[in-house]
Amino acid sequence: MFDSAILLIRNPYHSLMAEFNRKCAGHLGHATDAQWRSKEWPEFVDSYASWWASHALSWLQFGRRLLVLHYEDLQRALFPQLRLLTLFLNATVMEERLMCAQNNQDGHFKRSGGAQRPSFDPFTAEMRSTIDSYIHTVDQALRDRNYNGLPHNY
Repeated sequence: MFDSAILLIRNPYHSLMAEFNRKCAGHLGHATDAQWRSKEWPEFVDSYASWWASHALSWLQFGRRLLVLHYEDLQRALFPQLRLLTLFLNATVMEERLMCAQNNQDGHFKRSGGAQRPSFDPFTAEMRSTIDSYIHTVDQALRDRNYNGLPHNY
């Protein structure tokens, strides 16, 4: 259906927590400890973690022309990642625009730091085992298709 695509992959642990926060408290809010302890959280992890893996695997399998970017690489080294993106898009972008993006990468539309994180680890050993198996599967699929594997900080 698409001639090309950009697949942006984020650490599933961070992605799960961010999406649960958004679902419970909007784009800038945080879920409460009670929400993290509710039955909704394990159900969410069960469905969303498998979606994280199947989404990436589907694009890797069916994408004709694909650029894979890792969210953590964008955070760590935005400028070179933007260069890859513009090359993939065959777009000409002035150096000043890329520098502007880099200088303003900590925009205003994100949650505040860890102050509102749950007071406990919301991931059970069973959740971690499941998520880690998805990470391994996606990492192997990336490597099998000659893409960089997932960053080691997963």
